[in-house]
Amino acid sequence: MSVEVVCLDAADTLFTERSSRAALYAEVFAAHGVEVPVDTMAAWMAAVHDELPERVDGGARYSEPWFRAFVGALLRRGGSDRAPEPVRATLADTFTRPETYVVFADTFPALDDLTDAGLRLALVSNWSDKLPGLLEALGLRRYFEVLAVSQVVGHDKPDARLFHHALARLDVAPERALHVGDHPVKDVAGARGAGLAALLLDRDAGTAGGGARGDDVIASLDELPGRLRGDASGVRSGGN
Repeated sequence: MSVEVVCLDAADTLFTERSSRAALYAEVFAAHGVEVPVDTMAAWMAAVHDELPERVDGGARYSEPWFRAFVGALLRRGGSDRAPEPVRATLADTFTRPETYVVFADTFPALDDLTDAGLRLALVSNWSDKLPGLLEALGLRRYFEVLAVSQVVGHDKPDARLFHHALARLDVAPERALHVGDHPVKDVAGARGAGLAALLLDRDAGTAGGGARGDDVIASLDELPGRLRGDASGVRSGGN
């Protein structure tokens, strides 16, 4: 397989929150007078995410209307009748500030190696339209020729249309592209369903109690340039 384009996920692939997302939500809710244990918040967030439709009041997932509904549903689970907008606004401010995040140590070296090798890079992420500004603040925007952001495009992974949007803007066929991300369904299955090759980034792979290593699993972005320079037999494509 000859790869021309490498697509990368954003959160938990290139960077991550300095504390868990559920902990950040719990902190903001507490500041607004609603105390929720972090574990409970994590469970509620997952459940409400799955319950809400992809579009709310004309806004795609991760838009302001969608997040307002998301926060409102969480507040109701906590027994609060508080208006969701002030909480949503505080959360939006928290998640657009670069100091909320830390870029993984392997991110910049891997992106430098990939661009030095002449590969074109695209970012394919389930995120709000605030992502480009966050990438700029984190020093990551300059690496990516194309950003495919779910709220902007109107489709979120694992929908093939988000991947195809990125590749259409690059005028590259799916079989010439590789996607790398941390989620086995949204990233790996989604990319393969769209016809791209895919690698799962599992930072716990091979560690005690962590995930198993496989030909299509990497434990660090440090491994990615070598995979592309060498034997790509483990970089499985869609339909295989």
